[in-house]
Amino acid sequence: MFGIRRTLDRLTLVLPLFVLAACADDAPVTSPVSVTDTESAEPASNRGVVASVNCAADIAKGTLLCGEVPVVDPETGLQRVTLGGQLLYVWLRSFSPSYNATTEIFQADVQVANLIPQGLGSSDGLTTTGIKVFHHTGPVVTSGTGTVTVENPDGFDMFTGSNQPYFEYLSYLPAFDPPTAFGTSLKTWRWNVPPTVTTFEFTVFVDADVVGENGYVQMTPGSALLATVGATTTVVGEAKDVVGRALSSTVTYTSSDPTIASVDLNTGLVQAVSPGVVDIIGSTVGPEVDGRTRVTVAPATSGFDIRFEFVTPATPTEQAAFTSAATKWEGLVTGDLPTELVQLPFIFCGGVADEYVDDLTIRVAITPIDGPGGILGQAGPCWLRSGSNLPALGVMQFDSDDTGRPDFGDVVLHEMGHVLGVGSLWETFNLLSDDNGPLDDCFPVPGDPPPPLTTDPYFSGTAAIATFTSVAFGGDMYAGNAVPAENDHGAGTRCVHWRETVLDNELMTGFAESSGTMPLSELTVKSLADMGYAVAASGWDPFTCPACAPPAPGAPPAAPEAGDYQLLNDVLFLPLYSRDAQGRVIEVRPGEVRPGR
Repeated sequence: MFGIRRTLDRLTLVLPLFVLAACADDAPVTSPVSVTDTESAEPASNRGVVASVNCAADIAKGTLLCGEVPVVDPETGLQRVTLGGQLLYVWLRSFSPSYNATTEIFQADVQVANLIPQGLGSSDGLTTTGIKVFHHTGPVVTSGTGTVTVENPDGFDMFTGSNQPYFEYLSYLPAFDPPTAFGTSLKTWRWNVPPTVTTFEFTVFVDADVVGENGYVQMTPGSALLATVGATTTVVGEAKDVVGRALSSTVTYTSSDPTIASVDLNTGLVQAVSPGVVDIIGSTVGPEVDGRTRVTVAPATSGFDIRFEFVTPATPTEQAAFTSAATKWEGLVTGDLPTELVQLPFIFCGGVADEYVDDLTIRVAITPIDGPGGILGQAGPCWLRSGSNLPALGVMQFDSDDTGRPDFGDVVLHEMGHVLGVGSLWETFNLLSDDNGPLDDCFPVPGDPPPPLTTDPYFSGTAAIATFTSVAFGGDMYAGNAVPAENDHGAGTRCVHWRETVLDNELMTGFAESSGTMPLSELTVKSLADMGYAVAASGWDPFTCPACAPPAPGAPPAAPEAGDYQLLNDVLFLPLYSRDAQGRVIEVRPGEVRPGR
């Protein structure tokens, strides 16, 4: 699906880091060392990985000077390319170095940044495997006397030697996008340093999975949109080594589905055949990992289309449940949305993304979550269209232990509603209120200031209110605020569903019904209209509010029916991304521009 081979390659980047004890030295290294590139003289099997950069620190001058010492491959006798020089392929930045003479601890906050044009910390672009920075040599005292040891490693393992301490960053670092490097969060490194030590040094290696350890094919562009059948475009693939330098390998092109778009084997000329989405794959006969350009051929007619990308296998029965749910929603959401270019260079929402979407793409994973029962499924949007804030990309994940339930089809339909924005985007659209006005935060955590949790949250969209309060729906006699959102059952259910004690078996309450009947009502459809979707004038399931009449005086509050199953934590509160007016990728929450875009 993603046009890459599934590999388990790891890339070891070597970078010496010298630390001064009893002295706070945070002077930056301002220029990269030179590179002696002799890779062209090496056989293909030796394209891998070695590097060495030695640095010297002068406490009196407060300097850190780095220079290259060539490394000779013991097997071939050839000098190998440098891979991992400071400010060349990776960048280790230290912040706030300090020494405490009482505890004899020297520490610094360290960040790893990626400066090569492929991601670090994943073997497939789908899952994050993380980055380990391990001590190759040292710590060695270079001035003064005593012994220095690593105080707080995340573990010990065998890398280039036995029992080497390492620090682990559970991150994926995207391909470098000038002029800014993507960096990990800070991690505090600490060493036990007696006060008799003036300086010490050690060498660290950066160890991480990459997709193309033996090279890869870089495709340009990463995505393309063909507006009509018969339209053409040309893609170009170039073979690169592990750090992005050009190789001489010849690239040829194939289409993952020639019935959607064909491609010339040698020239990369692509022609649209029928509406759909296809990968144009660039390959070599060598070890380089395939590259891909995702081509979208726009549909000839307007309408709302939901497309699935299964990031894990699904059985025919499971796929049929998704197809049925999509058909249901497509019949109720009728308006075509503008085609949206979604670009997520980091692993998020089921993997990296670079594709044109018309109208909604949902990535689906069926994996173990918590065993039978518990969480059945989870879903939410990831990318919102600029201007309308309507989703273009979302994700749904389901527990593989629960897909055999008789209500699995209803659960899929329910979770798809969350991707469309039901519950998951109510606050984004300012459609969730209580008696004090719009709710900015329905999910306070310990330490949040007052006010306390609302007891009567409600959906304030006018179309939904008109439906709910109609005689036909049955809410004309309802005594509370219309339309009542869930006010109980914890985060993940509260404020992101209709209220169970009022609307009972409606599809978008937070409970799966023991009766097996979960109507998708006009209320839910009209709530989508309040968000900006064009919706149908009919086609929803028949439904009359079962508990909209005021309870009798002194009657106990209604409760979920015995046997109803709470859909625990089924809304994924994911970061939401979009584009600003300049076309840059932004994080809608909190609205910061992503570096380098």
